[in-house]
Amino acid sequence: MSHIAVAISGLTGRMNSGFELISRLENEGHRVTCLCQPYTTEIVAKQGFDYLEIPEINFKYADADDRANANHNSWFQKWKNHIKNGHNRYGQGKKLLKLDAYEKIWLELKPNHVLVDVELHDLIFTAYAAKIPTTLFHTWFSDIPDLQLPPIRTSIIPGKDFGGSSFGIAWARFIDWAKIQGRLYINKLKFQDYRRATIKGYALEIGFPVDELRVSTLPPLYRFTNLPILLLAMRELDFPHKPDKNLIYAGPMVYANRHDLNPESADAERLKAIYKSKKTGDKKLIYCSVGTLAKGDVSFLKKVIEVVGEEKDWLLILSLGRNLSYDTFTDLPENAHLFQWVPQLKVLSHADCCINHAGINSINECLHYAVPMVIYSLKYTDENGNAARMAYHGLAVVGDKDEDGVAEIHKNIRAVLTDSKYLEKISEFNGIYEGYCQRKLAPLMFNV
Repeated sequence: MSHIAVAISGLTGRMNSGFELISRLENEGHRVTCLCQPYTTEIVAKQGFDYLEIPEINFKYADADDRANANHNSWFQKWKNHIKNGHNRYGQGKKLLKLDAYEKIWLELKPNHVLVDVELHDLIFTAYAAKIPTTLFHTWFSDIPDLQLPPIRTSIIPGKDFGGSSFGIAWARFIDWAKIQGRLYINKLKFQDYRRATIKGYALEIGFPVDELRVSTLPPLYRFTNLPILLLAMRELDFPHKPDKNLIYAGPMVYANRHDLNPESADAERLKAIYKSKKTGDKKLIYCSVGTLAKGDVSFLKKVIEVVGEEKDWLLILSLGRNLSYDTFTDLPENAHLFQWVPQLKVLSHADCCINHAGINSINECLHYAVPMVIYSLKYTDENGNAARMAYHGLAVVGDKDEDGVAEIHKNIRAVLTDSKYLEKISEFNGIYEGYCQRKLAPLMFNV
């Protein structure tokens, strides 16, 4: 039995994926310690995992220049401060990022192996400094530079229209690269690139092969080419391509046994009534969620509600999330039911169709329960690329939230509910997913 430390992100979907990783490694007989930040400790503890609370990672850190510049509007004055503080900026950065504290944690914990979310650069490099074997993980599809593989932020489908040609994909990759370089240049002009600079300085100090790093914005800061990366995704769901040698497909991680902090309370009875109405009335249940990261598009959601109101044999469960309130929606039809929060896995186990924003965690959970999808990307980070992949494999109808009216939304939902090809296709991929679930994780990462 090995001692494995798993460092997870604080984002809800990433935490749930991390919980499934921990659960499966424990079931394989390993001792696992979950490294969590103060604001996630309560939810981690509720899962029953062994955990260690670590200092919160400073993603929005500011050094002495930023604090000095706060009182000056002059770019020249900011430049003077930048030059003046240059000699000790790295030392300040190490202190602000708490790199010494993370080094100490690794040396005291002494795990045999580290499994860390690819966005947590502070923990990745300090684990390397402590000479602990490390495997990274993330939930995205591959975004390696490949003329067969469009950038993950785009809606391009290989082989479709000009954009899907080799030249179109190459052009899209150039634009993606230019945006990254432009953003880096602007950050430097604004003296806002201290986190990246400090991390790189630390990498040089500990002897990390920095020539193996690639500047990136997904994940932030850097993409790693020399460390093994566990992709919590199915290769079969991606576009056809040749993966990088350091990428290991482990399949989606859906933690079905999770304990949420949100109390179901009176809403549990409302949901039970809806499930009963679906079953006794032979109705179709549509679940719509706008996600936990971005504010939902109100005008689009109102169109969805209007569409459902036109169909007496349809039922809608709409999860508003933390950014929307009931007061935003008035004159609701009887078959449209709004909730601030719902236990998504439970609802999906009853749903006939899921309308989602193309977040990878929602897609994976639909795959887990073989629920066909209508996808309206919020056009944030990897959502366009996820939607394109679902359309390519026939698992979803993909629309445009900014362009589609009531008629188009109605047509898309009806297609998924009535055309058996969508259910057949997602059932096929559900079978592949189940195969991934039977694989042991440890042999994929290391010899233990």
